[in-house]
Amino acid sequence: MIDGALKKAGIAASDLAAVGITNQRETAVVWDRNTGEPVYNALVWQDTRQQDIVDSPRRTAIRTGSVRRPVCRSPRTSPAPRSAGSSTTSTARAREAEAGDLVFGNMDTWCIWNLTGGTDGGVHVTDVTNASRTMLMNLETLDWDDDLCSAIGVPKSMLPQIRSSSEVYGEAKGTLAGISVAGDLGDQQAATFGQAAYDVGDAKNTLRHRLLHDPEHRHRPGAVEERPADDRRAGSSATHR
Repeated sequence: MIDGALKKAGIAASDLAAVGITNQRETAVVWDRNTGEPVYNALVWQDTRQQDIVDSPRRTAIRTGSVRRPVCRSPRTSPAPRSAGSSTTSTARAREAEAGDLVFGNMDTWCIWNLTGGTDGGVHVTDVTNASRTMLMNLETLDWDDDLCSAIGVPKSMLPQIRSSSEVYGEAKGTLAGISVAGDLGDQQAATFGQAAYDVGDAKNTLRHRLLHDPEHRHRPGAVEERPADDRRAGSSATHR
């Protein structure tokens, strides 16, 4: 894919200053750190095979507030409950997860890990926009929350390091050898930036199956306002003040 993209653009890898990742944030994968092989196919946001975990008492406790944390909540689509199910289907798998042999990530993490070497020193990182959708990141500390990880059943040893959206995470290997991997941003946030919503108070609306309202907050936790897809008060991906 990388070779094809370079050929189509008529450039060489040496022409690139850096590369970055943007992705749909709620598709997740668990893989073996030692072999680089996924444990299962990637689990997309509409996957309902782990619905029992989503509906479990511990999940309900978090959703209803008996365990209260500043967290971006989306019970049906978040990767964390699904990763818990895929990594703990057997005692052996659970031990591998606890030992750090199984690792978890949204697709940004998977791509960066492979770009930077995979089993040969690949960097296991994510950014705050992706981490926020797992339901495991505390929006105030911008770090993994111990109580949430315990409640949902995801060992912290599986989780990537949370980094900023714009920094050098490592150097690529293979076709892009030596090129810095220096950006990681979820799709909605990338579109917000791409449509020049730089200032506090700027926002972008994305109209898909529902309306997602992405405001620019800066330095404080913010909520994403969601409306039904048939609510036409704003157009598709419109930027406004």
